[in-house]
Amino acid sequence: MTTMDRPVMVASGLRSPLGQALLAQLGSDWEVLALGREPVAHQGVTWLRADFRQPQETWRRDLSDWLERRGKPVQALVHAAGTVFSTPLEFTTADELKSTLTVNLASALQMGQTVSPHFAPGGRVVLVGSVDARYASQDGAAAAYGAAKAGLEGLARHWAAEWGERQICVNVVAPGALQGGMGPADDATAERLRERIALGRLGRPEEAAAAIAFLLSPGAAYITGTTIAVDGGLNLTY
Repeated sequence: MTTMDRPVMVASGLRSPLGQALLAQLGSDWEVLALGREPVAHQGVTWLRADFRQPQETWRRDLSDWLERRGKPVQALVHAAGTVFSTPLEFTTADELKSTLTVNLASALQMGQTVSPHFAPGGRVVLVGSVDARYASQDGAAAAYGAAKAGLEGLARHWAAEWGERQICVNVVAPGALQGGMGPADDATAERLRERIALGRLGRPEEAAAAIAFLLSPGAAYITGTTIAVDGGLNLTY
């Protein structure tokens, strides 16, 4: 498949273990524009510097300019960027709250706004949420993070309703406790979590990435406005 034949994907968070696993699964099937603070070394990936903690005007202008120059419709948007502060609710600072909501939630909406004029009918949007939207983790307090991820689920439902007439599917993949990345901080925490997971183990980044890849595939053309939990059966018993 030549560069001109490959569909365009705009994505964030690709330097994470989940992002790297997704790129490995997609192979060379997509032309990917990766937004982030640092380059993403992978064949077929173009890097656009974007620090979601900073004012949106700069990266949105750069993204819009790139899309105009490229001149191809966008077939997919994947938002996997995230940040978390393990701070109890009463000690969460205004800066921590702002950064958490901006990186995890607001930047997803802003990416959608920027890409919208270039989005192809029948395209896909996948937002990476978290089980923290519904559960408080034993790995540390993270109320602001949970609120931001819950916001992504609400955003996806409204987004799916608004873009449904364009045949664009919008969904959330909500990983549970994964190995590496933003997973458990130590073995003791990991063991406590395993006891609450039906499958008795932590997830692998490639397992969450597979759910994203599926939602990008033709087989997911009638799935929209929903959240798919990839958590191994977390908290199924009481």
